[in-house]
Amino acid sequence: MNDQKSNYYTQLILKALLNKDMVTTGQLAEEIGLSEKTIRTKVEVINNLLLDNQLGEICKKPRIGIWLDADPQQRLKLNSLINNSDNMDVLQNDQIRTATALKLVLKSTKNNTLTTKQLASQLYLSVPTTLKVISDCRSWLKLFNIELNVVRNKGLELAYNEVSYRLALKHFILKFDAEANVDESILFFMPGLDLDAVRRGIIETEKEWSFEFAEESFNEVLVYASLAIYQNQQKSIRRLKFSDEELTMLQKYNEYSFAEAIFKKLGSHFNMTLPAEEKAFLSIQILCSKLIDSGYSADSGEVLREYDNKLQEFVRKIISVVSNVLNVDLNRDDALYHGLLIHMRPTLFRLRYERGHTNGLTNYIKTEYKKTFRVAWLISVLFEEYFDLKVSEDELGYIVLYIQSALERNENPVRTILVSASGMGINQMLCDKICRSFSLIHSVKVVSVHDFKSEKVTDVDLILTTRQLNVQDPRIVEIDDFLSDASIQKINHWIRKTILNKVSEAQFDADCHSLFEPDLIFTHLKTEDKPALLKFLCERLVRKGYVTRKYVKTVLDREAFTPTSIGNGVAIPHGDQNEINEARVVIATLEKPILWDSESVDVIFLLVVKMTNDFEIRRTQAFYKQYIKLVGTDEQVNILRNFQTNVDFYKYLIK
Repeated sequence: MNDQKSNYYTQLILKALLNKDMVTTGQLAEEIGLSEKTIRTKVEVINNLLLDNQLGEICKKPRIGIWLDADPQQRLKLNSLINNSDNMDVLQNDQIRTATALKLVLKSTKNNTLTTKQLASQLYLSVPTTLKVISDCRSWLKLFNIELNVVRNKGLELAYNEVSYRLALKHFILKFDAEANVDESILFFMPGLDLDAVRRGIIETEKEWSFEFAEESFNEVLVYASLAIYQNQQKSIRRLKFSDEELTMLQKYNEYSFAEAIFKKLGSHFNMTLPAEEKAFLSIQILCSKLIDSGYSADSGEVLREYDNKLQEFVRKIISVVSNVLNVDLNRDDALYHGLLIHMRPTLFRLRYERGHTNGLTNYIKTEYKKTFRVAWLISVLFEEYFDLKVSEDELGYIVLYIQSALERNENPVRTILVSASGMGINQMLCDKICRSFSLIHSVKVVSVHDFKSEKVTDVDLILTTRQLNVQDPRIVEIDDFLSDASIQKINHWIRKTILNKVSEAQFDADCHSLFEPDLIFTHLKTEDKPALLKFLCERLVRKGYVTRKYVKTVLDREAFTPTSIGNGVAIPHGDQNEINEARVVIATLEKPILWDSESVDVIFLLVVKMTNDFEIRRTQAFYKQYIKLVGTDEQVNILRNFQTNVDFYKYLIK
């Protein structure tokens, strides 16, 4: 009930109840111009709001009427509310009350504190109810590592570092208080700022640099640039802290120069010079923005002056691990190396500053490139090892696309023939279209239906035909004469199944056998939900001394950050390797599938693995290499589901 129309009817009903001792719903309907049914619904909603805000109660007696039961103080507050429509929003749900409170708290300063009593007065709430709202504010602020303290004789006080405050303020203006106008919200926190001048400066710089931000990213930059200008104007700049290493790293980006250009233009208008830290902070936001490319070059020579050694090593390590696990040498693929290197810079900053990057293709990638996506989870361990960062499946999806492109570049071409009864022109058109549609098909040889004999084409991988062939051969795929979408899907399915997803039976290295124990394999478990299952599995590890008691929290935290389901009803939860004493793999199959975020899962591998020394790295890579074969298809996962005892399961793993 937060729109103007709803507020309008709320005001009319409250005014009628305040001015009359008793009234019927029929009288209210006639006076306000709504149906009696609508009036009854609105009266019920208003009564709940009055009770929640301790502003009285609407009483009713059948066939007699309704009336307002409120004391003089409550009536005074209600009159104040309905006489100022801007105040009506406080008579709303918990979310809106929390938003109103957060706005006041975030604007308060050490020199201009806000007491609980003052907040209660502005929210038209009792002090006990206000304390609950403060608790909700405290929970939200903790997401940004900001503490909200109640200081005796002073009031509410925020404890934070400047980066946390800016992230929270931006999030509040653009996300939490989404109903509010962005400009009005900025000016609430920065009264008197020439916001139009800030906006013009950013737009002019965009045009000069020939690129533009998506709307959401533009508004983020607008908030941060406005805050930098406003604090400088008010002589209240709160120092941002960046290490020399971080500043040097940031200055390697053209985006840092773009931030400089923005502040140079704004500095000229506002007659000020902003410190390097402000440019560094803004450049981080630009690096993480989703740019609408309009001629802006992302070539490595233009974007970066030199590469960070640690990042180069990290990218090389990713390629080495993927090559090792998939038995494909990608180490000399320069396109993969340079593509990942450029991609990783904004990715690391997004992760470091907790700026998620949504990938609308994630579900498609998990389905189409299942094997590669599973290997990518091993990369997530490297993110933690090198940068102490957790990576989401959306971010992994982008990395998978780079790896998948490299795999397809390095695959041997699919030797293909077309069996056709059509003329030369149609056949040539069809062959050209096939080659354009599939990177693994470099050329297509045409054979007439009359001349075709499968035993004569033993050196061919794929046999495409526009006519039904009375031959049983797994290489044959029937398509239509014009290569419709349905035909393309058929060929895609065959390539994925036959060429890209060749899977042999899993056989674990002897070094991997120590990761398994019969006592840590559970078949046909009965469990209600994911948290209960993970706590049970982790507790078994704690009992054996393999992990610390903190380990379970890191597993649950990771699941909250991003789910670990990988398709086929399989999940691979894992936690912080710093809480692992000895590496193990805990396995559970479930009696009934449970919801794992948005997917049903009934086969779980809790991966308690480490990457702390050469042996652990080799063993973990060897495990993953065989693991992706173990769960590669539904048929293989069904083998795991069908084990009745932990001993049979264990014997299968170490055979």
